Amino acid sequence: MMQALTDHLWQSTLFCAAIWSITLAMRANSAAVRHWLWQLASLKFLVPFSVLHSIGAVAGLSSPVESQPALFVAALDAATPMVSPAAGLDSAAALAPSGLLPILLGVWLLGVTWLALRWLRGWRAAVLISRAAWLAPGTAPDTYVTDADIEPSVARVFRPVVLLPAALLGRLSQAELDAVLAHEREHIARHDNLKAHVHHLVATLFWFHPLVWFIGRQLRDERERACDEAVIAGGHDPGEYAAGILAVCRHCAAVHSQYAVAALAGDLTQRIRDILKGAAPASLGFIRAFVLSVSTLMIAAGPLVAGALDDAARRRELAETNARLLRDADIALNVSIDSPDEGRARVSATGNEVTIRNTSMRELIALAYGVDAHVITGGDQSLDSPRYDLHAKVGGGVTDPEEFEPLALRGAVNRLLALRFNLELHVNERCQDPCGPRALTMTDTRQSFP
Repeated sequence: MMQALTDHLWQSTLFCAAIWSITLAMRANSAAVRHWLWQLASLKFLVPFSVLHSIGAVAGLSSPVESQPALFVAALDAATPMVSPAAGLDSAAALAPSGLLPILLGVWLLGVTWLALRWLRGWRAAVLISRAAWLAPGTAPDTYVTDADIEPSVARVFRPVVLLPAALLGRLSQAELDAVLAHEREHIARHDNLKAHVHHLVATLFWFHPLVWFIGRQLRDERERACDEAVIAGGHDPGEYAAGILAVCRHCAAVHSQYAVAALAGDLTQRIRDILKGAAPASLGFIRAFVLSVSTLMIAAGPLVAGALDDAARRRELAETNARLLRDADIALNVSIDSPDEGRARVSATGNEVTIRNTSMRELIALAYGVDAHVITGGDQSLDSPRYDLHAKVGGGVTDPEEFEPLALRGAVNRLLALRFNLELHVNERCQDPCGPRALTMTDTRQSFP
């Protein structure tokens, strides 16, 4: 448990560092893009790479275990996804007092409880204020006026509304009011309340990690800058807009809320400077947009691919283990009593027995060499009739019978074909070991799983 948490924390930290470096390279571009990048850094704390790794392992690789080319096998051997740099600390951790974990858990729960109560109290206060508010005359139906001593803000995650303090209305000119309202409506269009609450969840669960609070500050700054850029792009006068923000600041700077997307969030000094400049952000451009998209896909797909590779390596190791066990198995081959029309061969593994029912010699050959049955040529009708039942008894039992790979039977079936049918199989004109009559004297060359 602690090892998994440690892995998740250092992976999230590295991910955040990568996002930070990207945002630094994009300082001249749109704040909306940077905000989304920081949102990804926040969401990373909720989605461990191990989860994506497990999804990739469940999906697996569609190709058979041992039919991969040598280059792919080497890649499997080299793949060691999600190795923790703290792995070398296991022996030291084992010496830690057994009471340390409950203490750490108790401290974490206290922090979570305190932050969750603050979050809930702020959310409830915003809902109560919005319920007591009334529609602002002469404005859009999503704008409400309240007697509460608040700053202009957006309340509620679902069906959000703009809240304006009644005492502020007479202090703003129409142009200033329109610009401030445009800013708040941009928050609604961007679903910023929902995004902010998602990060509140992250901060509540991972309150002990300094980077979580750093991400929160970056999210607030970039969120406000993104809305400021949208207001200026919408045609509002930068001077009037800045004057409106300053009027709001003079009126209610002391009542800033941390639990609503509000007008005074972010770095006000830098915001005013950027607004008065009135310069549009630089275009992202095709190359940067392409690199950013590819990088995002690689980050998401990387653990999925690693999980698939890891699962293929695990299945390969399992098949190799069972192949070694089956090498010395007691194998019986009998004519099947099932109808040939019942379909293809059925392989099952239970305990110390592996069974292939209703199979033909052609299918056994295909199994032994990992090919499709239709590519096998030569021979006569005996390749397809009669059909057989194969029973292999393993002394110690097979490993993980529920995940038994039929291709683990390859070596055992190869020997059976040579010993029982005196069969020679040629691949690229080369007789495969054990090769026909020579198998009777080649007990030391039993084929193992490749």
